Amino acid sequence: MDTKKIVVACGTGGVTSKNIAMKIEKYLKGKGIDAKTSTCRVSEVAALVSQIHPDVVCSATQLPPLDVPTIKATAILTGVGADKVFEQIYDIVK
Repeated sequence: MDTKKIVVACGTGGVTSKNIAMKIEKYLKGKGIDAKTSTCRVSEVAALVSQIHPDVVCSATQLPPLDVPTIKATAILTGVGADKVFEQIYDIVK
């Protein structure tokens, strides 16, 4: 099984993106998918995408245009609508 690459971005590349990343990894592990997340600031996301070529980019804030699928992942923080966001991520990486 190949490891799926996911970038999670937030304004500062700190707690918010790490929190989302941990929850995504836990969810996907429960679905039998090996995923590695990388976190960054939104200002760094384009460079990181061109460097690691992720399967999807998730963010709690507005992203610049990217050549990979993107998902707004704020719901993972609030819990409201998180299941739908997790399913969107799963559909992309499965």
